Amino acid sequence: MNITKMLNKYGRSVYLSGSDGWESPVFRAFIQPLRYKTKLYLQGEHTPIGINKNDVYLYIGPATHDLTKLNESHRIHDRDNNKYMIDRAERIMVKDTIVYIWAVIRKTTEGDL
Repeated sequence: MNITKMLNKYGRSVYLSGSDGWESPVFRAFIQPLRYKTKLYLQGEHTPIGINKNDVYLYIGPATHDLTKLNESHRIHDRDNNKYMIDRAERIMVKDTIVYIWAVIRKTTEGDL
């Protein structure tokens, strides 16, 4: 099963937005909490059991929605009305083809820029 089929079958509904009012169509992506004992990918403090207190998540989404092209004003929205900032995004490639987008995202509030 390829990543697009897996995202469409098991992913949650999300969309992207920009500060200028732009919104993408709804698409499917995985959003899961990141729980690392090290600070390899994350900023901030961690508890002794490795859970980040800054609401940091792993995003895996389709290549058609390339988060690496977005800036700090863009947000990811989920169906539960959560909004996420993009801390770091990378294209995951096989040969010369982008297969999916990997990102570390952080839950945000209305006041965050």
